[in-house]
Amino acid sequence: MRPATAIVTGGGRGIGEAVARALTARGLAVTVFARTGAELAQVVARGEAALAVTGDVSSEADVARLLHEHERRLGPCDLLVNNAGVLVRGAVDALAPAEWRRSLEVNLTGPFLCARVVLPGMKARRTGRIVNVASISATLGTAEASAYNAAKWGLLGLTRCLAEELRPFGVQAMAVSPGSVDTAMLRQTTFAPQMLPDDVAKVVVFAALDAPDASTGANLEVYG
Repeated sequence: MRPATAIVTGGGRGIGEAVARALTARGLAVTVFARTGAELAQVVARGEAALAVTGDVSSEADVARLLHEHERRLGPCDLLVNNAGVLVRGAVDALAPAEWRRSLEVNLTGPFLCARVVLPGMKARRTGRIVNVASISATLGTAEASAYNAAKWGLLGLTRCLAEELRPFGVQAMAVSPGSVDTAMLRQTTFAPQMLPDDVAKVVVFAALDAPDASTGANLEVYG
């Protein structure tokens, strides 16, 4: 059954905004979720999403409220796109433990919490799909990006474990790993952009709507 509604985290700008816009164009009713309420409101005002919910993916209470508002306004969640992320830079011996923990909380625990809250409904309906936006950093090492890379490596592991757990229920999980995308996050680094958020959004939409069920567990690399 084709998904009718979607939740996109980190949906106020960059890749998340592009994904919300692309899914809306395909006829889905989309909720965008992020800490940046003003940006989310603009996404909805432009018609790129149906609903904005403000909150933090690392907060269990905020994530529970996200699903409640989505279901109340738009119906059951058929598709979850875990896109929210933060970049913390610094050499390992100079990185504050609090910064390390924050990176893992947003980039890895956040997708876990969001998946955890939507899965009971998906499993009961025996349909649904989760797409995790990982990174080229999920397959390599980068100086001064240990927290981010470790979280993204973990996100690939989470994706593949979800795929195995969900096979009996007709629910799929996939990852999309972009390279250097022209976003505010990339501008914190010295890397030059190799693609636009819309380029990544096309692959996310393929994974979400068009990829066969047999693609579950796949990591779709988009390196430019």
